[in-house]
Amino acid sequence: MNIKKKSQVNKKLWSFNIGCLLAYAFLWLVNIGHLAPVPELLHAYPTFILDYYPSIFSSGCALIATLAALYLMNRGLNICASEHTFWLLLPSFSLIVLTGLSANERLTTMLISVLPSLTVLTLIAVFYRLSQQRVARIKKCAV
Repeated sequence: MNIKKKSQVNKKLWSFNIGCLLAYAFLWLVNIGHLAPVPELLHAYPTFILDYYPSIFSSGCALIATLAALYLMNRGLNICASEHTFWLLLPSFSLIVLTGLSANERLTTMLISVLPSLTVLTLIAVFYRLSQQRVARIKKCAV
């Protein structure tokens, strides 16, 4: 008898794991943003370099990390971000709260890198849910 086991992925657990990975990446990318080399083109603007460049750099890198994590979830684990959005966003929200409670001086820096990524994750989840509901309504009307 040939019995095939269907491999099952615990989607909540993997969403939480990817969320923890993103939360750690935000911490790491904030540090990388402050250590990133500044292009010579921007050396003429010292106030921009001191005030904005590290935040913009870490925010852009956080967006790239978020899109890479979404690609990994979608292609590698066959999990859509809208399936378990709470478990995906929980580590990042916890990181923001813990940063606000323990290190107030780092809160704005963390928010600058975390909020664009959370916005992207939330918008992807909402638009995917809305498109699924629209398809379900069309199928219901067609029957």
